[in-house]
Amino acid sequence: MLFSDILSRLGLAENEAKIYEILLLKGETKARDLLSDSGLSRGNVYNMLTSLTARGLIQVIEGKQQTYKVTDPTKLSSLVEERKRGIERLDAEFKETLPRMLSTFSLTTGRPTVRVFEGLEGAEDAIMDSLDAKQGICTYLDLSSLRGDFADANARYLKKRIAKQIPKRIIVPDSQEAHDFFEKQNTPFTTVVFVKDFPTGFQTAMEMYNDTVSYLTMTPEKVIAVLIADRAIASLEQRKFDFLWKMFEPKD
Repeated sequence: MLFSDILSRLGLAENEAKIYEILLLKGETKARDLLSDSGLSRGNVYNMLTSLTARGLIQVIEGKQQTYKVTDPTKLSSLVEERKRGIERLDAEFKETLPRMLSTFSLTTGRPTVRVFEGLEGAEDAIMDSLDAKQGICTYLDLSSLRGDFADANARYLKKRIAKQIPKRIIVPDSQEAHDFFEKQNTPFTTVVFVKDFPTGFQTAMEMYNDTVSYLTMTPEKVIAVLIADRAIASLEQRKFDFLWKMFEPKD
């Protein structure tokens, strides 16, 4: 068969590819002739014809005797698009499942897992990881990191976090800029503590969730995120965060 390999890779089953290729090579053909040419049973041939017709790859020619012929082979490009969509869905499902797999790996082996993401696209993938948070997210944030393209990425992330109603607590340096920013943002499921004399200008965000610590650096020189999944490290950072939070949390 001349084209069986590419037809198979495009997603056609073996018998679909066989019928398609026979029609491609012979042109308009009766169903009964496909029986002898393909070596398939009558029921199998008609099943393949029905399937290929439904996908728009062959057409039925009505007449005294029904015949079949392939449509323009460029229609096979629809199979490529189908596979692209399938890969995109698989990629999304894998990214959603990976944090739980890494958490399970860390728990069963006692070894931390470390993932590194580079560039703006990688940074966005890293922040989206926290959308799987079960008990909320805790964050240290330097507002100077929310600039340009990353501000747009953060806006997309924020919209998804709010839709999933994931609460976040944020510690930021106490400044008029920070007060103005969060007052204007007025985001639900978000609580902010302003810490006096907290260091500024570190152009980094740090988050804790699901026994994971995420470090995100956003500078003109580099954009890089490091995610460490380890219960002991996350517990240490969480306790430090909670200690600082209680010190500066507004009292009613």
